[in-house]
Amino acid sequence: MNEEDVVSRLKEAFGDKVSEFKTAPRRVFFYTPPEHYKEVVRFLAEKLGFVHLQAITATDLGDEIEVMPHLGRGLTVSVRTRVPKDKPVVDSVVDVIPGASVHEREAHDMLGVEFRGNPNLTRILLPEDWPKGVYPLRREAKLAPPKPIRGGKE
Repeated sequence: MNEEDVVSRLKEAFGDKVSEFKTAPRRVFFYTPPEHYKEVVRFLAEKLGFVHLQAITATDLGDEIEVMPHLGRGLTVSVRTRVPKDKPVVDSVVDVIPGASVHEREAHDMLGVEFRGNPNLTRILLPEDWPKGVYPLRREAKLAPPKPIRGGKE
């Protein structure tokens, strides 16, 4: 299956629920609204065989947070969806790809994305006593500069 085949199958299955396609050698990027995110990931995994989850990245775009799972099978398909920053909720894909749990927990810790249906959305990177509502990878995060170590070398 090549890039054009993936794009064609997605358009055939989802019509206007998928858009903004970009392709490169062995890469396909596209957008789907959050309400179709899980359905599209399920299709890619179950119908097209993209079961290797390479990562789920999340990025603060200002007013929105973009969530993007990268699924592999000889080529990489990246599904972009955007959620409002003031209510960053999207369906979990843990029941489709169990390994997604770790990636969803990371995006939850660092950007505050709520993955509805993830049964284990607990801390993974930040300490348990980290202040609630403070997300280190959000643009507005004000983190203290590192403290010098006494006796350390410059």
